[in-house]
Order: sequence, then structure tokens, then C-alpha cells
Amino acid sequence: MLRSAENFNHGNTGMKTEEATALWQQMFSLADRMRDIGSSDYKQLLVNMTFNQLRMIKIVYVLNREYPEGVTLKVLAESLSITPAAASEMVDALVRKGMLTREHNPQDRRAVAITLAPFSRKKFLECEQTFDRQTIDFLESLEENERAIFMSVMAKFHDFVFNHCGDQE
Repeated sequence: MLRSAENFNHGNTGMKTEEATALWQQMFSLADRMRDIGSSDYKQLLVNMTFNQLRMIKIVYVLNREYPEGVTLKVLAESLSITPAAASEMVDALVRKGMLTREHNPQDRRAVAITLAPFSRKKFLECEQTFDRQTIDFLESLEENERAIFMSVMAKFHDFVFNHCGDQE
């Protein structure tokens, strides 16, 4: 279980709660800024979408890496922790908006294959290219030893958060 800030024993490190707060606030601010930059090209389109629709589009994008021929409704529903019927309704709405495609699986006519529509795929790729350019520019601004330390610390923090934080609370 994670310890609260009030009773957190900082041990011999001298780490202060204020330092930890400043770090996570900077990380949240950075994530918000990157999200704003990534969505700037198609903000008007996003206005007409619900949070759950945006979440579904992102999940389809991620799952299409593993399932390039298309993700099934069952897998998509499980990834979103919703019923297949609810997933089907959301997919239908996003197909009507031109964000997703829904086609019958050639191997199993009962199953459907869900992929990003070309417009959505193009926007995700443009967004990734923007993030790549910004990240490369930042990393190139660092000395080689700074870059190695930064990458190492980020990997450690990522692993810590994914291995020690979350469901145990």
C-alpha cells in the first residue's frame, strides 16, 4: 500500500514532500501540454467527441499495433472494461463520424475487425511525428552523459510507477 504524504517516512534521503509534489505537478503539466500540442491540428473535431469515444479511438490505435488486421469487439470491450454491446454502440457512433472502420473478419464472418479510419490513422501518425521531433530536439540539447542519465531515470520512474503504484491503494 502506498503511504500518504503525512506519514511518509522519508528516511535518510532528506526527500521532502514538496519536492515530490513539484515533480508530479511538472509531469502532469508536461503531459497536458503534450496532449494540447498533439490535438491542436484537429481540436474542432474533438469538440464533438465524448471522453469515452476519444479513449476508444486511442485504444483501437494501440491495439491495431498488435492486431493490424483489426481488433475484435470482444478484445476492445475487455480493454475498455465495458460489455461487447456497449463497445458495439460506441464503435457504430465512431464509424458514423468517420473515425473508425468496422468490417467483417474474412476468416470468421461472425467477427468484426475494427481499425482506425484513414483520417484517424493519419492524425495519430502526425501527432507521433510531432512528439518525435520535439523529443529529439530536447534530447539533442543534452550532453551525452545527461541524455544517458535522463533516459535511465525516466525508465526507472516508469517501472516504479507501473510496478508499485495503482491497484494496491
